[in-house]
Amino acid sequence: MTRQFKKSVLGWWNRWPRSPFVRRPEPWTLRRALRAAAAGVGVLTLGLLGLGVAGAVSTGALGRVWNLRSELLPIEVQDRRGAPLGVIDHCREGNAVNAVPCRESLSVPLTGVSEAFLLAYVAKEDVRFFSHSGVDLGRLPRAVLSGAGGSTITMQLLKNSVLAGHFDYDTDRRGPLLTVTRKATEFVLAPLVTWRYGRREVLAMSVNSLPWIGIGQRKGVYDASRAVFGVEPADLSLAQSAFLVGLLPAPGRYLVQEDTPPETATARFRWMRSQQLVTLNILRSHGLVSDGAYAQAVATPVQPRLWRVEYAGSGADLRVVSAARNPDYAQEPEPVWAMQELVRRELRRAGVDPKRVGRVVLTIDAQAQAALTQRVQGEGMTGPRAAGVAEGAAVVDVRGGGIVALASSTGGSLSSDPGRQWAASALRPVASTVKPLLYALAFGDGVTQLSAFRDEATGYAGQAIRNNSGGFLNRAVTVREANARSLNTVAVQVGTPREKALRRTLDALGYRADAGNTSSVSLGTYRAAPLDVAAAYASFANGGTRCEPHLLAEVYDRAGRPLSLPRPDCAPLWDEVVAYETFDLLTGAVSSNAGHVKFLRPTAWQRLSGRAMPLGAKSGTTDDVNDTWCAAVTPQYAMAVWIGDPDGRQSVPVNLYRDQAACREVGLLRDLPHERTSVPVPPGITTVGGVAVPLPGLNPRNPAPPAP
Repeated sequence: MTRQFKKSVLGWWNRWPRSPFVRRPEPWTLRRALRAAAAGVGVLTLGLLGLGVAGAVSTGALGRVWNLRSELLPIEVQDRRGAPLGVIDHCREGNAVNAVPCRESLSVPLTGVSEAFLLAYVAKEDVRFFSHSGVDLGRLPRAVLSGAGGSTITMQLLKNSVLAGHFDYDTDRRGPLLTVTRKATEFVLAPLVTWRYGRREVLAMSVNSLPWIGIGQRKGVYDASRAVFGVEPADLSLAQSAFLVGLLPAPGRYLVQEDTPPETATARFRWMRSQQLVTLNILRSHGLVSDGAYAQAVATPVQPRLWRVEYAGSGADLRVVSAARNPDYAQEPEPVWAMQELVRRELRRAGVDPKRVGRVVLTIDAQAQAALTQRVQGEGMTGPRAAGVAEGAAVVDVRGGGIVALASSTGGSLSSDPGRQWAASALRPVASTVKPLLYALAFGDGVTQLSAFRDEATGYAGQAIRNNSGGFLNRAVTVREANARSLNTVAVQVGTPREKALRRTLDALGYRADAGNTSSVSLGTYRAAPLDVAAAYASFANGGTRCEPHLLAEVYDRAGRPLSLPRPDCAPLWDEVVAYETFDLLTGAVSSNAGHVKFLRPTAWQRLSGRAMPLGAKSGTTDDVNDTWCAAVTPQYAMAVWIGDPDGRQSVPVNLYRDQAACREVGLLRDLPHERTSVPVPPGITTVGGVAVPLPGLNPRNPAPPAP
């Protein structure tokens, strides 16, 4: 720009008439400073509001907040007789955008939480919760600037639910802008949540969404109270409640390993103790607990299940001397948790969105479920389960395939992964439990229970076949005796010419071939879960019809309206004469003196009490002894039990397979109430020497296996 041009421009500017409203800058006064500060606060507030609205819109939180109760309200679960089984939480599944990530959790109403915990939680986290509308303006600056603490209970609920995974929380992203945006979004949404649901409902949703992430990926007061103290949330004492609430700022500090140095572990527990005392002091300072209750809680030597703590002193002088991991600690996941995932999967297969569901009625029998869970957790076994050895057991109703009970151990793992519901997911070689299926196939091809084969040295594809006993009888034996003795030689002789047909049948049953096992399919090289084995055995008491095992009996939406479910998937697998003959074959394995499961015969008391209904069973153990099985059937129920290493790396303890531990578990069937105490004898069956066989000249034929 030339000098002449600049001069002309400046001259033009100077000739422009001045506005009478433009004055020289005035000196700063207190009044003017206060007005400027107020204007700055207003601009900042409008900016935060705008940032919060943008955050709410970008995350889709506005619509989800309006339906937050529906997303967080659990599904009520009942057994086949209407007895409560608990609830199922909604969670984020796959790419679906739901309220919370999938973690092990059960919800409870406020009436199911101790008053001590509710007082401690509200006093520590948001003492003015019942007087503000979701945002405590006195704490807002600290909440915005710090990014941790200062939030109200309502804002924490939003952070742990609809905003989880979007900003700095539950993500790998960090930064002041993300933190401020999240806080601003909480500030905008919190009053809406309070107005929409009321404070009591907000508190209920909050205590069931608390992120005790460090404690085995738990959330909610139910899981925390069970995991930390092994008690129901309604039974939490004041000392235990203050301990749990004190963990909330850093729940990961609760975890301790065997190799944690003693001084580190002790220091960590002392920190938790200090947080417990802070919570108790807050309660006392606000007059929420009496001095006596405070003194008693302070003097209580809290012992979490994961820890072994030594205290010294007493009363107000109680102090932590040392703390370390409890060597006897074992965390078993809630059995219902894995069942929850199975319910969700079944709902989706039926075309029902789990978020629409308010109540489900399962085919589960609460009493049978409790009894099976007790057995699987160790009380029904003949010896201790080694670390890494798991157990899965399933009971199904032969009349339609409804799952009556389903229980699994963790296999020595602390994981709550639903894939560890071994009863439904442990695909392990089925061993000799396949033999009744093989013989049923042969019964539809001219063989009967009384058909004879020699127990002698036999080969398959260049491999020598041996019996479990290590020797041979070197004589002819009937199929009935061969099954009772579990003779491999006879199974291979019967199965080799029918191998293709057996493979088709096993494929139809959901069993899976093991390409790495080159032994005869007749010896149980196919893999299956206990639930599938139980469903296969149920067909023998159901006239030859096999029904897909399922959990859902009835489903209702949140308004109480019934939702339609597909009919149980049932298809004929055996001719009815073949099915009855195989059922008789299995009962013969129990009644025969040559069998391995004579202990399953009814006792005198069971005979007198009317619980001596027919029961057939077949055991099985793999060559490497990594798996031991038992499958059983009565006129109304079928059951399968598997014990072994899910990874196939270690053998089952000797006492478990020698004592037939898996078959001792199926003794549960005799304790279940039976409405059906006998299997109808179909036309075409006769008995020869007490053995069921087809009438002379009758050649039953099995239908073609259904498509897998």
